[in-house]
Amino acid sequence: GANILTCSFKELEAYPTIQRMQELGHRKLVLASAGNTARAFAHAAVGSDIEIYIVVPGSGIDRMWIPEKPTGNIHFISMAKTFDYTDAIRLAERIAGQPGITSEGGARNVARRDGMGTVMLDGAVTMGRIPDHYFQAIGSGTGGIAAWEASMRLQADGRFGKQLSSLHLAQNLPFAPIFDAWQHDCREIDEEVDVHNAKQQINQMYTDILSNRKPPYSVPGGVYDALMSSSGHVYGIDNSRARSCKNLFEEAEDIDIMAPAAVGVAALVEAVELGRVKADDHILLNITGGGVERLKEDFDLCKIQPELHIDSLDVEIKEILEILP
Repeated sequence: GANILTCSFKELEAYPTIQRMQELGHRKLVLASAGNTARAFAHAAVGSDIEIYIVVPGSGIDRMWIPEKPTGNIHFISMAKTFDYTDAIRLAERIAGQPGITSEGGARNVARRDGMGTVMLDGAVTMGRIPDHYFQAIGSGTGGIAAWEASMRLQADGRFGKQLSSLHLAQNLPFAPIFDAWQHDCREIDEEVDVHNAKQQINQMYTDILSNRKPPYSVPGGVYDALMSSSGHVYGIDNSRARSCKNLFEEAEDIDIMAPAAVGVAALVEAVELGRVKADDHILLNITGGGVERLKEDFDLCKIQPELHIDSLDVEIKEILEILP
């Protein structure tokens, strides 16, 4: 993790995705992000031959920095603060519908999942076995799917044990659609949730990075299947608990962590309290982001300025493409 200069494990998915796009001959890539994924892809794309279009909602604009000067192939489209991550996804999908522009694919992109799955692979190699438990904070849950797939590969390999790692996935209350569905033993997430109410809940979250109104939960091979297959658990973490666990981790490990990672730490604390993990279990806790303050000691962080700002979802895509290269 020390060489991840955007301070987010999303960087693990950015490089293989861009490489895959290059191998397939795609030269224009569009993606949506609440901030961390955008930063990772921008960093990975610096100086490459890929034109990358990044759509970020208003809440993620301050997260748009990289540890070097941005190059001209990075195109940042910001949205008004009234829009959330799901709105950014919808706009990115519309842009991807234009000739010559490819969507990065989200959870469907095997390069993304394999990239994030290296956390599980590295944990197993370090421990010499498949971890008994895997903890991570989630928004869409793609990282959880990636860990599950990597765990199955390790199981099939045979050298690291035969027991799948149990997934422990955490969401930040009050907006926690995966947690709500799992608590009610539902494969489907309630699609009738009022959009206005959902956005109000997202605004109340400690970290809106963990918000996705349409996560890949019920699809075959999605989060629900991963949880069922691994005898997993989902946690709903409130803001106060997340903040206290952030302080707990930073005091213990002497390194700053991002808010989403604190939600993951809180899930581990809760699992210990509930007796779901034992003192001699092998546990892999994915600290999905951290070290920004430490990074500032060695690097000047460069803000990526938006080339275009969107105030309406009804904007004509042709108007966007006329402004952007």
